[in-house]
Amino acid sequence: MPGGDDDDPMIQLGAKVSSPRPRGRLTEMAQTSPWGEVKGRLTKASGAKSEQIEPDALERLFLQRYAAIVLLAGGSVFLPRHALAVGAAILVIGLSVNLVAHMLTRRSGVVPQWLYVADMFACLAFPLMFPATFLPCAFLLLAIVCLAATLRGTAGAAVIALAGTVGLGALEFAREYPHGPQIIIGFGVTSLVIATTVGRLSSEEGLLRHRLDQLINNLDAGLWVRSVDEDRFTFVNQRAISMLGWDEEQWLTPGFWAERIHPDDREVATAAMGRAKALGTEVDVTYRFRTEDGRWVHLQDRIAADVGGSGRTVSLQGMSLDVTERLQIEQRVNQYADIVDRIDLALLVLRLEDGDSPELRMDGANAAASRLIRRDLLPLIGSTLEEAFPALAGSRLPNRLVQVIERGAPLRVDDLLVRPAKGEPRVVTLRAFPLTGRSVGVSLQDVTDAVAASEALRRQALYDSLTGLPNRRLLDEELHRTLSAGPMPGETIALLVMDLDQFKEVNDALGHHVGDSLLRSIGERLTAELDHALVARLGGDEFAVVLAGTADEDDARSVAERIRKTLAEPFLIEDVRLQSNASIGIALYPDHARDVSTLIQRADVAMYLAKRTGSGIAVYSAENDRSSIERLTLIGDLPDAAANRQFLLHFQPCIDLRTGLPVRVEALIRWQHPTLGLLGPEQFVELAELSGAIQPLTRWVIDEGLRAADTWRRAGHDLGLALNLSVRNLYDPELVSHLEYVLAEHEFPPSSLILELTETELMDDPSLAREVFTAIGQLGISTSIDDFGTGYSSLTYLRDLPLQELKVDRSFVGGMHRRSDEFTIVRSMIDLGHNLGLEVVAEGVEHEDDLQLLRRLGCDYAQGFHFSRPLPLDELLTWLADFEAPGYHG
Repeated sequence: MPGGDDDDPMIQLGAKVSSPRPRGRLTEMAQTSPWGEVKGRLTKASGAKSEQIEPDALERLFLQRYAAIVLLAGGSVFLPRHALAVGAAILVIGLSVNLVAHMLTRRSGVVPQWLYVADMFACLAFPLMFPATFLPCAFLLLAIVCLAATLRGTAGAAVIALAGTVGLGALEFAREYPHGPQIIIGFGVTSLVIATTVGRLSSEEGLLRHRLDQLINNLDAGLWVRSVDEDRFTFVNQRAISMLGWDEEQWLTPGFWAERIHPDDREVATAAMGRAKALGTEVDVTYRFRTEDGRWVHLQDRIAADVGGSGRTVSLQGMSLDVTERLQIEQRVNQYADIVDRIDLALLVLRLEDGDSPELRMDGANAAASRLIRRDLLPLIGSTLEEAFPALAGSRLPNRLVQVIERGAPLRVDDLLVRPAKGEPRVVTLRAFPLTGRSVGVSLQDVTDAVAASEALRRQALYDSLTGLPNRRLLDEELHRTLSAGPMPGETIALLVMDLDQFKEVNDALGHHVGDSLLRSIGERLTAELDHALVARLGGDEFAVVLAGTADEDDARSVAERIRKTLAEPFLIEDVRLQSNASIGIALYPDHARDVSTLIQRADVAMYLAKRTGSGIAVYSAENDRSSIERLTLIGDLPDAAANRQFLLHFQPCIDLRTGLPVRVEALIRWQHPTLGLLGPEQFVELAELSGAIQPLTRWVIDEGLRAADTWRRAGHDLGLALNLSVRNLYDPELVSHLEYVLAEHEFPPSSLILELTETELMDDPSLAREVFTAIGQLGISTSIDDFGTGYSSLTYLRDLPLQELKVDRSFVGGMHRRSDEFTIVRSMIDLGHNLGLEVVAEGVEHEDDLQLLRRLGCDYAQGFHFSRPLPLDELLTWLADFEAPGYHG
């Protein structure tokens, strides 16, 4: 689009100024531009239009006839006789006929045909009445023939000419007129010449005008002529009307154009129009114009001035093009160009140049490409690919890019190394895609940081962040790789799994930061000692060692002894001498396992055996494998046991030693296995914890326990309920909300429910236990520490935990009456509990003497076989009824 930009990017005003041109110079514009050619046609069209009998022209025609009638009447005074009569007749007849024809023409827009006949008869009638008018009337008949030839063509004019000739001949025949024959002959010849020549010219002009109208109206541009004096359009073509929706009458209304220009563009557009008018120059302007349906379109006008002979602008002629779509395309192209220039992705355009040896030449490169290569690529536009990038000379990449053009298939190359002239090498991903014009687009995405991050993530995923040793995942991958490769005949693999002894005490006493330092030191010492083996940290305080080759059981035991000896040497951590040891389990491939998962599992079994027995080192043996077929069977059957109604609860009463009455019962789960019979919790609860089935199992116990409580409460026994939790339940985020729901559902008082957790499990995560027990306590539920004395709980934890009760383990209570040291321990526990504000329950009371001692020590509650073994619900109800019967003394 010619011209410069103003503040609005969508408005472009072209100030293409040339010297003032006189009338007729518009045709010269057709030789210089397409715009000029169209405007030349517009000039011809506007000239042809002025010769048509339009309403204004018709008005002028009749005004001229009125004037002619008056002049004829006035000229009659020169007649020798009857001058007044002739003048009066001309005025009366002529003006009457002309007035009627004028009115009919205004209505129809067409001159009535009878007017020609009336004129002819008038011209013949006057000579008949007034012979002196013979010659003037003959001349008037010629004027009528000329008018008919102009308006009706050759045929209509010839009829008028023939009729006039015949009429004049008839007059001459009726009476003789001076020079009559000569006048008739002259009229006949002259009228025929006029009819043929003027009629033919009129027909050709009409045909030409029709063609010009079609041309003007079929142009894909609005053409218009604007009056300078009246400040309005005097002509618009059909395309302008259809393009903008306004009808011709609206276009020709004064002020039409200015009122419909966008307010932001009005000043620029009117200034362009004013400059064309004032200077008589050609001006380009683009502005927004409102259509009849309310849309805004962008018009580009080329305005030319029609300058008269006096140098004054007579009118403005213009052509309007709807450039809305073109501007939108240009805007999108500019946006795409901005994206290409500003995007942080290197882009190249390569063109395949045909010839004896086709070669790729660089057609374009954005700024990101120059930044990636660390070199300005703009001077290299047009050079061959090898000239721009010498490193590609001799490589297969140019040929592969040519294939992208020839086959139309995209290409991707990962991890392509780019070596800039300056700076570090960069790793890029190349993508190539075909373009039109036998070209290919190439993007180079810098993935150096991503590759580095991926490598860091890989190391993070495969190596322990604390010690830098391979982690469990890498150990698993290495074992799989080694076994899948197929060891040589006679080759064995020994896996040693070790767990540090007393590491928890280091963390508790000195803090986790010291424990982390100790783990790092142990990893460094193991790596230095076993430089020929793979040493990995499995997590926590567990490590593993893989021995490959011909290592047998003796070799593995020897390495395990070296490890224990190495770890026995003290570590100096923050000026503190620490000594560590490990329990090590050994499993061999292929003696103990033929796949990775089984090998790791059986090394774990051996390690737990070494820790449990205190031997320090243990080799896997089937008889010690707690993960036997029976164990695996139980794990597989656990998920469906509840649905199959295989679980059941037994209840053991708890007696208040101060009143001798039962105050609650403890719910103890049993599993009626279809093949293994009745199983106690010690046989499957641990498996439920390991397999993840402990959460639904605990919820079943809660629901069934409260359902049983409904039963005995309806039977009149106001007893509380004690339920056991697993440490895994503390990680259940919905435990507290579930308890609140089921208590409300069963209308069971929260104060009558007590939840128990063993001391050992409580110490696995005392912080979490405190958080969960606090939330449980807010519901009004009591909490108790079970099997007290068997774990390693701290008095600080006991003080801070929201507990209401502790239960002395049966291992201390059962021998009180026989051993004084057991009596002393139980007494201390009872005193400790009372001093901490807790109630104390003695478990495992099986002898009357133990019961008497507990009462003497002030123990609060007791339960055990001395009162009752765990009972099914129906037997419990019977026991309660008997217990409350008169004469029962406990």
